[in-house]
Amino acid sequence: MTDGGKANNTGQQLERFLKHALESRGYAPYRGRKAGKEQLFAQRAGITGRHYAKQVSAGLTIYQTPRVVDFLVLNRERFPQGLIVECKWQQSSGSVDEKYPFLYLNILKTAVPTVILLDGGGHRPGARHWLLDRIGETGNKSLVGVWRMAAFQRHLNNGFLG
Repeated sequence: MTDGGKANNTGQQLERFLKHALESRGYAPYRGRKAGKEQLFAQRAGITGRHYAKQVSAGLTIYQTPRVVDFLVLNRERFPQGLIVECKWQQSSGSVDEKYPFLYLNILKTAVPTVILLDGGGHRPGARHWLLDRIGETGNKSLVGVWRMAAFQRHLNNGFLG
């Protein structure tokens, strides 16, 4: 398997972890007719119940190109604006963590509560710390967590998803 194929496979495992975590807490894949995936983000406030969708168009990036987020979690009572979860797995050293500032600026631009699920141990320690330092930064209410799988599970166990 190529390095790219291996990275894709391990990233999908993190997405499967999140999918299972959501479904075990009563969230169902979004299948509604109110909006397709292209319109789901714009119409999320009108959707009731507990749902999630993968690979959702969420406006534009800071470069004015389409932004696609890994997961959009819908639960109006718990997250009136929705919740975005970005899955970032890096098992070996590489340049993926150099994209974190771009991700962070897009989180600010979209202005929707976001959790970065970051694991794999291959990112530079300074990169994770840089993201952690952005939580609660002046005026930043969008980045609510940068968690590894175990920390995410603890937050779920403590009612984070409602």
